[in-house]
Amino acid sequence: MQLQIDSINLKDPAFQPIVSEIAKAIEEAKELSKTRTELPRYMNKQQAAQYLNVSYNSMVSNYIRKNGLKVIIVDGVQRIDKRDCDELMEKLKQ
Repeated sequence: MQLQIDSINLKDPAFQPIVSEIAKAIEEAKELSKTRTELPRYMNKQQAAQYLNVSYNSMVSNYIRKNGLKVIIVDGVQRIDKRDCDELMEKLKQ
Protein backbone atom coordinates (compact mmCIF):
# COMPACT_ATOMS: atom_id res chain seq x y z
CA MET A 1 0.00 0.00 0.00
CA GLN A 2 1.30 3.44 -0.89
CA LEU A 3 0.22 6.73 0.65
CA GLN A 4 0.07 9.60 -1.78
CA ILE A 5 -0.74 13.20 -0.96
CA ASP A 6 -1.08 15.51 -3.93
CA SER A 7 -1.71 18.66 -1.96
CA ILE A 8 -2.24 19.60 1.63
CA ASN A 9 -3.01 23.03 3.02
CA LEU A 10 -0.98 23.43 6.21
CA LYS A 11 -2.58 26.82 6.80
CA ASP A 12 -5.83 25.05 7.59
CA PRO A 13 -6.58 25.72 11.32
CA ALA A 14 -6.92 21.98 11.93
CA PHE A 15 -3.20 21.54 11.18
CA GLN A 16 -1.92 24.45 13.29
CA PRO A 17 -1.12 22.40 16.44
CA ILE A 18 0.93 19.98 14.32
CA VAL A 19 2.69 22.78 12.45
CA SER A 20 3.51 24.51 15.75
CA GLU A 21 5.01 21.34 17.25
CA ILE A 22 7.10 20.69 14.15
CA ALA A 23 8.39 24.28 14.15
CA LYS A 24 9.26 24.01 17.84
CA ALA A 25 11.13 20.71 17.31
CA ILE A 26 13.08 22.19 14.40
CA GLU A 27 14.15 25.21 16.47
CA GLU A 28 15.25 22.97 19.37
CA ALA A 29 17.26 20.78 16.98
CA LYS A 30 18.92 23.84 15.44
CA GLU A 31 19.91 25.17 18.86
CA LEU A 32 21.29 21.81 19.99
CA SER A 33 23.24 21.44 16.76
CA LYS A 34 24.65 24.95 17.10
CA THR A 35 25.72 24.31 20.70
CA ARG A 36 27.33 20.99 19.86
CA THR A 37 29.40 22.39 16.99
CA GLU A 38 30.60 25.43 18.93
CA LEU A 39 32.21 23.38 21.68
CA PRO A 40 35.89 22.38 21.38
CA ARG A 41 36.87 18.75 20.84
CA TYR A 42 38.51 18.61 24.29
CA MET A 43 35.97 20.01 26.73
CA ASN A 44 35.95 20.76 30.43
CA LYS A 45 33.32 18.98 32.52
CA GLN A 46 30.80 21.81 32.24
CA GLN A 47 31.11 21.88 28.46
CA ALA A 48 30.82 18.07 28.33
CA ALA A 49 27.60 18.28 30.34
CA GLN A 50 26.29 20.85 27.88
CA TYR A 51 27.35 18.65 24.94
CA LEU A 52 25.53 15.66 26.44
CA ASN A 53 22.55 17.87 27.30
CA VAL A 54 22.58 16.89 30.97
CA SER A 55 23.28 18.68 34.23
CA TYR A 56 26.84 18.92 35.52
CA ASN A 57 26.04 16.65 38.48
CA SER A 58 24.40 14.02 36.25
CA MET A 59 27.38 14.07 33.93
CA VAL A 60 29.83 13.52 36.79
CA SER A 61 27.83 10.87 38.67
CA ASN A 62 26.15 8.99 35.81
CA TYR A 63 28.57 9.36 32.93
CA ILE A 64 32.00 9.55 34.55
CA ARG A 65 31.63 7.55 37.77
CA LYS A 66 28.93 5.05 36.84
CA ASN A 67 29.60 4.49 33.13
CA GLY A 68 33.32 5.22 32.90
CA LEU A 69 33.46 8.27 30.64
CA LYS A 70 37.18 8.90 30.22
CA VAL A 71 38.71 12.07 31.65
CA ILE A 72 42.06 13.28 30.30
CA ILE A 73 44.28 14.97 32.87
CA VAL A 74 47.30 16.99 31.73
CA ASP A 75 49.13 19.07 34.35
CA GLY A 76 46.05 18.97 36.57
CA VAL A 77 43.71 20.21 33.83
CA GLN A 78 40.79 17.86 33.17
CA ARG A 79 39.36 17.47 29.68
CA ILE A 80 36.80 15.16 28.06
CA ASP A 81 37.02 14.25 24.39
CA LYS A 82 33.84 14.68 22.32
CA ARG A 83 34.60 11.35 20.65
CA ASP A 84 34.59 9.59 24.02
CA CYS A 85 31.18 11.13 24.76
CA ASP A 86 29.84 9.89 21.44
CA GLU A 87 31.32 6.41 21.95
CA LEU A 88 29.79 6.14 25.42
CA MET A 89 26.38 7.19 24.10
CA GLU A 90 26.61 4.53 21.37
CA LYS A 91 27.56 1.95 24.01
CA LEU A 92 24.59 2.93 26.18
CA LYS A 93 22.08 2.74 23.31
CA GLN A 94 19.39 0.15 23.90
